[in-house]
Amino acid sequence: MKLFKKNKNKLVVFGFLLVTLSGCKKYLEIPLPVDQLATETAFASRSGIDAVVNGMYNGFSASAIRDNYIKFTYYMSDEGVIEPLPGSEIGQLISASIVPANAQLVPWSWFYRPIYRANEIIEKLPGVPANILPDSVKKRYIAAAKYVRAASHLTLVSSWGDVPLITSTSADENISKPRTPAAQVYEAIVKDLQDAAADLSASSAVTDSRYLLKKYQAQALLARVYLYLGRWAEAEAAATDVINNSSYQLVTGVNNVFKRGSRESILSLGSSSTGSLFDNRVVLGWLTLPYTSSQTTTSYCAIPTTIMSTFEPGDQRAVSGNWTITLFGKQFANKYLHNILATTAATAANPQDYVFQRLGEVYLIRAEARAQLGNITGAGSAASDLNAIRTRAGLPNTTATTQPQMLSAIEQERLHELFYEGHRWYDLKRTGRLDAVLGAVSYKAANYQPHYNLWPIPQSELITSPNLTQNPGY
Repeated sequence: MKLFKKNKNKLVVFGFLLVTLSGCKKYLEIPLPVDQLATETAFASRSGIDAVVNGMYNGFSASAIRDNYIKFTYYMSDEGVIEPLPGSEIGQLISASIVPANAQLVPWSWFYRPIYRANEIIEKLPGVPANILPDSVKKRYIAAAKYVRAASHLTLVSSWGDVPLITSTSADENISKPRTPAAQVYEAIVKDLQDAAADLSASSAVTDSRYLLKKYQAQALLARVYLYLGRWAEAEAAATDVINNSSYQLVTGVNNVFKRGSRESILSLGSSSTGSLFDNRVVLGWLTLPYTSSQTTTSYCAIPTTIMSTFEPGDQRAVSGNWTITLFGKQFANKYLHNILATTAATAANPQDYVFQRLGEVYLIRAEARAQLGNITGAGSAASDLNAIRTRAGLPNTTATTQPQMLSAIEQERLHELFYEGHRWYDLKRTGRLDAVLGAVSYKAANYQPHYNLWPIPQSELITSPNLTQNPGY
């Protein structure tokens, strides 16, 4: 998968990523056509505009991108291991032997495709006459595009640091765009999410989280961004706004969290492909649940025993068959239940979508923000938020009473609640604990370097775009 750098028509450098998928689901009222360049003609009709918006959603939720990216975060953190370590590029990543020529590296070009689509919508919809697209719908589509642009830039900046901030569809501008300082990228992310929250509906009638329609979806992601930035009061306020909305609830029982239609899901992403391998299931399930013993030593990450041993007795999340499962003598993540061998009947009986953000995370965001602000125990405190998560897991209330104890307890709870959801590496990085934790992992210690707090740009992308500069140390 490569970016088109340029052609005689000046296709934007960050515009397009060819994804080999068999078909596309609909996100609005019409079927999504085969992925194609949106032209001025597309914005001349409601059906054309809806197709462009569908294209943006599909680029944002594409299983081939999203799920392989999440799996990559297992390799980079301490929550996924293959034992014995394979003598392959995957084994090199897990053992922290990271070089830009490794073909398993995630390319940052994956995340620019939905950004281009979003920019297209943001630029062109204001000029569309109201008789083609009502102003209320136009406002919602632009807000959704700003969410997608912000979420995509967030993955980029939190993984690679300084990255090109792409806010237009200008080929001339984007081809030569330099890397933008991370602080400026974060400012743009905050602005986009604030705009999206202001323009999306505040209605509490949420019945399907697979649609990007509600203010609270933007607020929830904004809470995460504020957490990353250490803006504690704003993180607490944004999280509280989401938690206080009755549409979302911590569901009872861990096995109900990842069911389709869960009240805990704030934004879910359906598969962008059709067919029995995609319908009612999440591709991440068949990327993390091996179906032969040989896969456990080649490409499927198990949860390390050093992680499993940190779960407290009685924690329902660690019980095999709940969020973990024992396969071929090892523990694997079981949040997404269906591996590649699951039957159509099995997936239809328990359908799932990829949960991009959920209320459990928002409670932990608020707990951490409150702890950082010195609100440790009592009603409306870090402890009360932490205990809401622990109670659902079948655990007693936290015993943490000081700020250091509480922050340590929250880090541990994030590991146990959010494992295999793509948070661990970013949590260690933003808290300044990446070197201490990963540098002490037995299978990483010999190779781990401090510059691994940023991901390398794959060599293939540097060759394609020679104006890019590599991250330090690589």
